[in-house]
Amino acid sequence: MRKIILLSMIAFCTLSYAQSLVVTPLGLRDANDNQKTFVVINMEGKTTIELYENAIKYINKNYKSPNDVIKGKIEGEYLSFITHAEDFIPVKILGRTHYYGAGYTTELNFKDGKVKYEIINLDMKHRTGSPFRFIKDLYAWGIYNKKGEVLNDGAKVQIENYFNSQIKSLSDALNGKNNNDTW
Repeated sequence: MRKIILLSMIAFCTLSYAQSLVVTPLGLRDANDNQKTFVVINMEGKTTIELYENAIKYINKNYKSPNDVIKGKIEGEYLSFITHAEDFIPVKILGRTHYYGAGYTTELNFKDGKVKYEIINLDMKHRTGSPFRFIKDLYAWGIYNKKGEVLNDGAKVQIENYFNSQIKSLSDALNGKNNNDTW
């Protein structure tokens, strides 16, 4: 019962963000509009160039090899970067916990006062190469069954929390907030 209450509280907190993603059988979707595969981060008063430069700073501060993760950029308009997350989510399968890593591409499109944030090419795999998908099939474990029913609520919530914390962190950086300014 405590688990259900905790998961409900986490889900409620996640959905209370202005910009958040949810996991659906079709993949990551905007919590406010399941037709959209992206969220728009509103940054009132920020110019396109400011937002772009702050996104570059974010990558430079958060990645060991920033030049290696940036896969595409058009100054002031577009930025694409790759993330590899080991032990992305722990998944309980048949009473045992298996850790799945993930690789994905983040695409950012910039306009004055807003940034379009989209995750593409999300690939979740176990160290053995066994995939983890949004919909379970013969070859992979998943969050949903073919009927769209949730099989693994814990993994669903963990993926949502992971990406929504990424959105929050990026939003802070785009706004010019820096947690390391108190030295």
